[in-house]
Amino acid sequence: MTAQPTPPTFSVRRPETPGEIGPGLRLVQGEANRRHARNLARVAVDVALMLLIMVLTTVRFWGADHLTTSEAFRLGLVVSPFVLGQMGWIGLYDRVQSRRWPAAVLVVGRAVLSGAVLFSLAAFFAETGDGARNWILIVTALWLLTLSLHHGLRAWSRTGTVHSRVIVAGSPREAVAMRATLRADRRHDYDVVGFVIDRLDDDVPQIVADMALGAIDDLPHLVDRYEVDQVMFCMGGLNGTKFAPIARAVNAKGIAVSLTGLGNVAVRRVGLTHVQGQPVVSIAPAVRVGWRMWIKRGVDIAVSALLLTLLSPLLLTVAAAIRIVDGHSPIFKQQRLGKGGVPFGIYKFRSMVVGAEKLTVDLTNDHDGPVFKMKGDPRITKIGGFIRKTSIDELPQLWNVLRGEMSLVGPRPLLQHEVEAAPASFRDREAVMPGMTGQWQVSGRSDTDFDQLDELDRWYVDNWSLSNDLGILARTVPAVLLQRGAR
Repeated sequence: MTAQPTPPTFSVRRPETPGEIGPGLRLVQGEANRRHARNLARVAVDVALMLLIMVLTTVRFWGADHLTTSEAFRLGLVVSPFVLGQMGWIGLYDRVQSRRWPAAVLVVGRAVLSGAVLFSLAAFFAETGDGARNWILIVTALWLLTLSLHHGLRAWSRTGTVHSRVIVAGSPREAVAMRATLRADRRHDYDVVGFVIDRLDDDVPQIVADMALGAIDDLPHLVDRYEVDQVMFCMGGLNGTKFAPIARAVNAKGIAVSLTGLGNVAVRRVGLTHVQGQPVVSIAPAVRVGWRMWIKRGVDIAVSALLLTLLSPLLLTVAAAIRIVDGHSPIFKQQRLGKGGVPFGIYKFRSMVVGAEKLTVDLTNDHDGPVFKMKGDPRITKIGGFIRKTSIDELPQLWNVLRGEMSLVGPRPLLQHEVEAAPASFRDREAVMPGMTGQWQVSGRSDTDFDQLDELDRWYVDNWSLSNDLGILARTVPAVLLQRGAR
């Protein structure tokens, strides 16, 4: 039996003596001091801008002699540190939270608006006059404008030159996926300098082998060598006994440590608490019952009834056109699987020739997987092509919504044979009501393959919220008007 080759391991030069500090570490310490000085300079600029605005506005309103007696000016001296503290707390001055300009402006906006609320409350209880309230309004608006310009332009000017330098630690495939996620982030500017893993197996992605910096144990030295701002651990590749001491050693060098790998879980479901001083990450269960679902049902009833009323002329016109041109019933009813796997009859305007379902054996599916889609389907009638591209054929499903068989938003209801041909886990989508539109429809519709459909629907089911439903409804309108993915 031939011996199997041992996968390569990594080593990083450590100081030869406990007290040795190499030139690389001195360089990192010097860079840390420079970053601290730059952060203080940015805070100083914001302080100067806010004070200048307050002084000039006060002089404009009441004259320079009121700078020491103005009640509004004194309120500004209290509120301005609060606004600065908000921006600092969110990480606007921190390189680890290096932001692109839209995100920087958003942070400023939130902080200033919070300050405006505090201003208003203080002015109410202090019973200030109309002049002071006008002063507060103008000062807040000028703060928002100048601070947004300061941080927005600064972030824009640093695009492509200043990043939050990150090492990703964990299993190879999770590390590659996290690198792609960080690079796609539109709010922050990350630079993944490399991966840290324990062993290089034969089947690891080539990019991991090319960007591998060392082993987990070497992290405290790697963060010095590569001047890193943050280490991101992928939880799926963590060894519990190693993580705590390594994270502590990395933190001791002033480097932020982040954890990821919770799967497709919405941020709002994740919480942090503690038990006897030990931090505990909690994930709230998916919403299935309760008052939120009653609101969802109320919205379904109200909107579907309203749309059926408003669109009745269009519905009658389309029905008459199909009857006249094709000579058949304009409404097509088909069995689909609904909530809990219970079959129901879905209503659509007829867009195919009569008996089209029996012809599928002679057609070619454009997609891998059980869901049938075909570009240029010969069974589609002339009117059918138009109403399918504009999604008018789906409008009779408003009746299904009103009856409680469907919702406005939810996973697409599929045929029984399509569901049976899919993996067993695909039926997790049956935990909620199927919908007229959903995450799949606003993400490309027919251009989205089966695996993506499954992932999008699973995310929707696990992370449902009223706000997400409203967002999908808002995105459905342009998706329909632009005919994205329609067939």
